[in-house]
Amino acid sequence: MNIETVKIQLKSLHLSAAAREVEEVLASHGAAADLGWVAELLERELDARRERAIMRRIENAQFPEIKTIEGFDWGFNRKLDRAAIDELSDLELIKRRGIALFLGQTGTGKTHLAMGLGLKAAKEGMRVYCASVKKLISEIEFARARNTLAGLFRRILSAQLWIIDDWGVVSMSREVSEEVFDLLDRRKLNSAMILTSNRDIEEWGEVFADPVLASAAIDRMFEAAKVVVFEGKSYRLKDRIILPDLRLDNITPKRDVPEARERGGRVAAERSRKLQRRKD
Repeated sequence: MNIETVKIQLKSLHLSAAAREVEEVLASHGAAADLGWVAELLERELDARRERAIMRRIENAQFPEIKTIEGFDWGFNRKLDRAAIDELSDLELIKRRGIALFLGQTGTGKTHLAMGLGLKAAKEGMRVYCASVKKLISEIEFARARNTLAGLFRRILSAQLWIIDDWGVVSMSREVSEEVFDLLDRRKLNSAMILTSNRDIEEWGEVFADPVLASAAIDRMFEAAKVVVFEGKSYRLKDRIILPDLRLDNITPKRDVPEARERGGRVAAERSRKLQRRKD
């Protein structure tokens, strides 16, 4: 085993003193010392640290559920733009601090694929902040009430990727909308963003209390953004139970009550005559 490999491993573990001294220690024990087992042991430590770091980034991202791009059923809906998602999967969007907007109908896979991209980023060493708009509003209100807004902003702005889900579902107060605008304004210097929405663009202004603020915020969202439109049937409902068709023209009408009673009377009379013949 090459001594340089061991030195690189020690430096990766931040054991700089050991990396400097390893050659001298080996020389004192003889040049023929076998380093194979040392290199394997250090590699196992490095692997364990990498795995812990990945799990820590996933936990800090606060994904509502773990979704992967590989786990998405592309065959279910051929209208989805797979090429656009494949392009985003190289994570270059994060490196250039860009924006991707996932727009379209409810249940077509926007959130799943956004989470999948976020999970991939976390596994590749990037910090991710994930929240629905409702959760973001709640966090800002909580921080404002406790005078910890600066700390919240530091945490969000330190993430290299934001995933903001369900934009347009709830409206914001003027105070919160001003803070969200500030975040969006500062984002381009720090982070990339994936935003999902099932609302028409014309309705986005309703999220903000101030129309001027709304217009400025929307401009920042669409600035050099990559827009991916999700069309087709609901991916979310694809495995649900299919209910029987209950349309009126598929339901056999019940017999009229008087008709049913008359038929019942004829059957009873026939039974009575059969019993009488047996007695005779």
